[in-house]
Amino acid sequence: MRYMALAILCVLLGFSGRAHAQAAGPLLSVDDEAKPSSDSQSIFPLYKSLLQGRNFLPPYGVHLVLFDLSGEWNVKEFSAAVSGNELVSVSGKANVHPFTYGARADLWLFPFMNLFVTTGGVKLNVQATGFDVPLGIGGGLPPEVIRGDVNINLDFTGYYGGTGIVLMYAYKDFFVSGDYSAVWTHLQSSQSNVEGNELRTDTASFRLGYIAGPVQPYIGARWVKKIDHFEGTVTGPGGQPLTFAVDLQAPAWNYDIGIHSLLYRHWELLVEAGFGQRTHGLVNVGYRF
Repeated sequence: MRYMALAILCVLLGFSGRAHAQAAGPLLSVDDEAKPSSDSQSIFPLYKSLLQGRNFLPPYGVHLVLFDLSGEWNVKEFSAAVSGNELVSVSGKANVHPFTYGARADLWLFPFMNLFVTTGGVKLNVQATGFDVPLGIGGGLPPEVIRGDVNINLDFTGYYGGTGIVLMYAYKDFFVSGDYSAVWTHLQSSQSNVEGNELRTDTASFRLGYIAGPVQPYIGARWVKKIDHFEGTVTGPGGQPLTFAVDLQAPAWNYDIGIHSLLYRHWELLVEAGFGQRTHGLVNVGYRF
């Protein structure tokens, strides 16, 4: 039996202001044609007997990962007020665009299990629109409430860290894999009087792929659980202060396609694209030793 692996990053995935765990894609873990090498003398992976004497890829990996995500998040709650008036609940929409860049280190503990940690930086843009916000009181009797839409443009920078696990199984020329990760992000707003919370992001991915020698194409789906809260005061219509509070929830599912290559048993390259209400692009370059 041949084994395939799915190495993960972060990631990140997941998420409005939070970094998603970023999947690094499947790896060719057993070379049926290869003779045992120095890799087989490593302590890891444990339970080498599961490999049935076949060669395993180097168990340690370091990776550089770039992850670009965008999409329309679901607005769970949106409240806004102009010129210090009482906050009122309104409906709205929000487009969220995080970009993460960072590093991941992983270890094949068993031939079927990979553990990893990840850390890096994040840039986040949130464009939220509140519909039918009361902007003031007009003339006439009785006085008429003036309403209109307001746009909020927020920019954040920050850093993230997280950890996760990958499980995999292969049969003949096909493999399946699943992973789970948790990532925590710290955000700093570029605007004064604006804050973003620091909740964690939970991400899981599921993939089905084909083993075509050193290249492995795959399809899959990604699930994300995250709710982000932003609040503060910005310049609103007519230069008036606009106070807001908004809770945004990432769409739970999207699907993805990708291709991974393991070159010279040490160098890894992965390119992945995600589609749906959330879209993403992922590039992963790594080295195993």
